[in-house]
Amino acid sequence: MSWFSPARAETRSANWRRFGGRTALLVLLPALVAIGANWLRTDGLPLISDTNYIDEILVPCPENLQEARAVRVADLPELSGEITIVDARNRGAFLAGHIPGAINIPHRPFNVDNATYQAAIERDLDPLRGIPGDRIVVCGETSTNSGRDMASVLMENGFSLVRYLEGGCDAWQLAGRPFEEAPVDVIGLRPEALAANLEGITLIDARFTRFYRRGHLPGALAIPYAMLSGPQDEKLDPIRSIPGDTIVVYGSVDYSEGDAMARVMAAGGWPGVRYLEGGFEAWQEAGLPVEGENAANNQTDSPASVPTNAERSGAAEGTAAPPFGEVTRDREGDTEPGGTAP
Repeated sequence: MSWFSPARAETRSANWRRFGGRTALLVLLPALVAIGANWLRTDGLPLISDTNYIDEILVPCPENLQEARAVRVADLPELSGEITIVDARNRGAFLAGHIPGAINIPHRPFNVDNATYQAAIERDLDPLRGIPGDRIVVCGETSTNSGRDMASVLMENGFSLVRYLEGGCDAWQLAGRPFEEAPVDVIGLRPEALAANLEGITLIDARFTRFYRRGHLPGALAIPYAMLSGPQDEKLDPIRSIPGDTIVVYGSVDYSEGDAMARVMAAGGWPGVRYLEGGFEAWQEAGLPVEGENAANNQTDSPASVPTNAERSGAAEGTAAPPFGEVTRDREGDTEPGGTAP
């Protein structure tokens, strides 16, 4: 069959030539038609533009912002007058424990176009005026990068060469460096003990409001711990006049917001405040009543109804006091800063 090979090769070559010609025709014909139509139009586009687009395309780029550098604990000297530590965590975390001598300036959202935020930043940075930026080290929480972000805020506000602590404030403590623990101690209550002694007690739910809406202890006030800047935060105004020994705070078993918030309150003007051991989950597991969107699903064989804050505080005068929960439950959004308490 070797005599047939040249004929087959010639046939293949002819097929490829026909295919190439048809492809070229399909590409060139529409292009030629478009060019001809454009040439016939009075407002046709120029084939070669004489417009100078340099000023429109090559716009100046903004100057790159300086980035703060990370520094390891091992590279820092022992505490002395050589460095100033800025703790960018929230006031609650700072009170629970911090580097000795650290200045607590909680990191807040920074917006140069917002006059209110800019004024707040200026007030926050007042204690640092006069300190060279290269002598400032910021520590925060690694989960939210608050240390790095706060260092950037400092550099954007005139402090050059600011550094942030790699690994956050926890890295300092884990390295065995001096770390001041809050001397405040608070007492925990088991769910059964709390349920049996609720008369005159004000309950505070320290979780995020979306968890509060799903289910909470009857009559509890929603004051998310993660959203507090410290004991003077306006979110605590509804309970300023309530004695600490009549307040019980609870959170979740995973994050222990109740314990943490109780410590902040005890150190900030509410001595004697207590927290619920095991948080909201322990209350649920004990079969105690809850309120909220999922209350019907959570409760099967509940014990006798637990009185609300309003019923407990208003019973003495025969009138129901307005529940604080109605004032505070929707004051905060559900956005978490980094997923943990800042």
